[in-house]
Amino acid sequence: MKKASKQVGRRTEAPPSRASLREMPEVSLKDGTWRPNPYAARIAKEGLALPGGVHLSSRRGRPKKGEEVGPTTPRSVRFPAEVWERLEEAAKREGLPLHAALRTAIIEWVTRSAARSDA
Repeated sequence: MKKASKQVGRRTEAPPSRASLREMPEVSLKDGTWRPNPYAARIAKEGLALPGGVHLSSRRGRPKKGEEVGPTTPRSVRFPAEVWERLEEAAKREGLPLHAALRTAIIEWVTRSAARSDA
């Protein structure tokens, strides 16, 4: 089986040889400093459930199989820079990622709007 090679200009760059890989020292992750997630304790305690029974994922990336909340549609939202700054500050105060704070605000607004129209 042929190994993949990377094309750089007219020349091809071969992957590193086994000998050069053996010469490289192993990386020790024990020496690093790690910053703990500032939201982990609160999310573990409270979760990310929203009004109306909507549940938000508490971590980045694709949810595990069976944890999906249903199909979602990515949309682009434009706000002036000042509004984004205020949103970021409010999210930080609440201890939420920016997009989770946006989803929370929108879902609460839609829930209140529906309650007003029902009354």
